[in-house]
Amino acid sequence: MGKGDTSETASATPAYRSVMEEYGYEVGKIIGHGSYGTVYEAYYTKQKVMVAVKIISKKKASEDYLNKFLPREIQVMKVLRHKYLINFYQAIETTSRVYIILELAQGGDVLEWIQRYGACAETLAGKWFSQMALGIAYLHSKGIVHRSRSNTKPSPQPDPQPFCCW
Repeated sequence: MGKGDTSETASATPAYRSVMEEYGYEVGKIIGHGSYGTVYEAYYTKQKVMVAVKIISKKKASEDYLNKFLPREIQVMKVLRHKYLINFYQAIETTSRVYIILELAQGGDVLEWIQRYGACAETLAGKWFSQMALGIAYLHSKGIVHRSRSNTKPSPQPDPQPFCCW
């Protein structure tokens, strides 16, 4: 049986593990969910570092997302380099999935921090706000605006002021 075989007689390990192992990644726990996929922690054995792996199911994703938005997202991430933005490392595509390898934010995100520890001190909030503003300014200097996606149909009129974040 081949390494990527997913027939019922193959091991119970999901197919993405074989693909990830082939590239030197040991996939760990789930750290997030999205509309079309899941984000996992993973260990990159070749560089001996922890990374985040966003696994997007082509079956769950819309054609518009797969053909228009995802390629643009990857293209944009490849050129961004800023200390307050998550780094893009690699994208791997198979017939059924797209794997996006990203820098892992070891401490999680701000929401997770607040849920775990409660309200933060004003000085820490100021530091985070400053970092976010610098990251957004960098994105804007590159002509990039991140708009949040919703599950509703787009309005006929574009938003006058897009919501910016990353």
